[in-house]
Amino acid sequence: MANLPRAAGLMMLDLAMQQISQRLRGSAATEDDIRLLRSGFDPHPLPDWLIIMLHENRLAGTYFSLDADIDKSKIGAEVLWLTPAQMVSEATECEPGISVVPHGYIPVGGCAEGAGDPYFLDLREVRDDPPLVRIPHDYAVQRPYPTERIELVSDRLSEFFSKAKLSGAM
Repeated sequence: MANLPRAAGLMMLDLAMQQISQRLRGSAATEDDIRLLRSGFDPHPLPDWLIIMLHENRLAGTYFSLDADIDKSKIGAEVLWLTPAQMVSEATECEPGISVVPHGYIPVGGCAEGAGDPYFLDLREVRDDPPLVRIPHDYAVQRPYPTERIELVSDRLSEFFSKAKLSGAM
């Protein structure tokens, strides 16, 4: 497996993680966290690259800040990267997670400003470097969730990590 070529998106994500990894002050996913993630997202399995990234990097509990002029939604983003338990909770116990996870969105961040709108990876298409989106909870009562209300934050997760400011850990 080590000799297989890496997809371009995965290489960009690996590079972005290398650039910030020493500054991450959160926690990495443990083996128990990985088991929780695998069982908590069944039958919507997480991609292996995401599991590896969570296991190898101290993301959980880290704050990321993206200025409004860089955020594709032009709002700005204050993201608290979720722990694996929080990811599973957002996906299975909370809205909009319950509404959007079956359609290919995976929760990864909470709003660090208090607005409450969570952040998700858009995995509707198979990609190694997916878009990061904000999904407003205000529309979660509508079935199906109105996808036109989903706000694009970054075209690629690697771009988000490269351009966001790290703001410490919880």
